[in-house]
Amino acid sequence: MLKNFDDLLKRLKSKGKKKIAVAMAQDADAILALEKARAAGLTDAVLIGSNEELKKIAGDHNLSLDNYEIVDIKDERQCVREAVRIVKNGEAHVVMKGLCSTAVFLKGILDKENGLRSAKALSHLAIFESPNYHKLIFMSDAAMNIAPDLNDKIAITENAVSAAHALGYEKPKTAMISAVEKVNASAMPSTADAAIIAKMADRKQIKDVIIDGPLAVDNALSSKANEVKGLVSPVGGDADICIVPNIETGNVFYKLLTVLGDARVAGVILGASAPVVLTSRADSEDSKYLSIVSALCISK
Repeated sequence: MLKNFDDLLKRLKSKGKKKIAVAMAQDADAILALEKARAAGLTDAVLIGSNEELKKIAGDHNLSLDNYEIVDIKDERQCVREAVRIVKNGEAHVVMKGLCSTAVFLKGILDKENGLRSAKALSHLAIFESPNYHKLIFMSDAAMNIAPDLNDKIAITENAVSAAHALGYEKPKTAMISAVEKVNASAMPSTADAAIIAKMADRKQIKDVIIDGPLAVDNALSSKANEVKGLVSPVGGDADICIVPNIETGNVFYKLLTVLGDARVAGVILGASAPVVLTSRADSEDSKYLSIVSALCISK
């Protein structure tokens, strides 16, 4: 069990230094987050992008580029292809989006011949450190899959469980989130999907995991809520992973924890042969740094 991001950092340091390939690296926010990770001895990086623009960023922020390997490419698609190639060839462990567009970046990841896709679906994993919970919370999917069907939810769950395994969890407790804890297939189809996936775990179709659902968020994260409702659950009140039914639920979950709940957060894209760091400009520097740390820790 990881109680907080400090535990995650300790785990990463015990694994040794790894390398990140950054596509269109001439992004000041990305460089600053990378520099923090590099200075902590956590990673080396290959910066693929405009050497001229990288030098300007380094000058503006009083950084030395001598600590980085630089591949001078100006074209956006070529930058993405080179970053993906480096990771695919085992020369780096994580691929990170810099200044390139999300569409071009993901297209390079998903390229059938030269990309990194390895699972049934790409999915976003958010990792929260909340002052109101006793350990890290993993949540999926708030950013990639808009309205996942049952098969999509199975893939999203498998991706999240695999990431938890990589972080040392033997059997992560996983809550399939809905609005209620009872199955109501006609009025609320997500409850039926949750029950099916929970039964699949019982029958070892999804391995090395404890899954229960449907569970409302209070059931998943509050022991008191389960006592009041008389709900007996192997996951309730102690969930490691919450799988949400759609992107709206995930988005609200994410923003409530960070905006009103004062949670620190990291985000990683799963389902590729290597973890993918895809942050937005709205993310804090701390969030970008923690996303790098989390991706490095999940990587093989």
